[in-house]
Amino acid sequence: MATKRRGGFGARRKRNMEVKAVVDLGADSSDDDLPEEVTFEKAKADAVRSMRNALETVKRDKELLKEKRRKRQELFQQQKKRKLLSEDMLEEIESAYTKKGKPLDSEEQEKEESEEDEDSEEEVVNARLKESYKAVRLKDQIDANTRQESASDFIRSRLYGPGTNRTTTNQMLSLKNKTGNNKTAAVQFVNKNWGSENKGKAEKLKKRWVHSQTVVAN
Repeated sequence: MATKRRGGFGARRKRNMEVKAVVDLGADSSDDDLPEEVTFEKAKADAVRSMRNALETVKRDKELLKEKRRKRQELFQQQKKRKLLSEDMLEEIESAYTKKGKPLDSEEQEKEESEEDEDSEEEVVNARLKESYKAVRLKDQIDANTRQESASDFIRSRLYGPGTNRTTTNQMLSLKNKTGNNKTAAVQFVNKNWGSENKGKAEKLKKRWVHSQTVVAN
């Protein structure tokens, strides 16, 4: 009996150890699988990154090729324009010769150059005249002058006409000298520069009026 119990206990213990070994082996195998999954994800990310870089490289190469073609086309157009320009210049040089095939004389050449210089000077003068002068009708100018004169007459009548208490500085100072406690002569007799100043102003106004009439007549 004791021997059988001992044998049964030993067999049960051996079975439990085998089950534990199987469990430990399964745990070890699951732990070994985890790094493989991480490695696959990393490889997938690397593959996606490489594909993206390749697409960007292809796109960049296409853009560079397109830019080279555009520059080549522009260079071709420029060369074509230069070629046409050279042909036009040759035609102008050929037209500079006479119908008999002889070159122009020096006198005729100087005459043409002088005419070109005169034309250029006239163009410059016309451009300056356009900037500094403005063409108007004589009727409009006369109407404008008439309106200005009417406005100045109106202002003068309102400021110095009858019914106003305004007076000139000369009259005011003369009246003050006559009615003051110390009576003296009129201001034009006391201040000798008074008459010369008024005379100079009158001359300036006269010259300005003559100049305006000359401009209107022209």
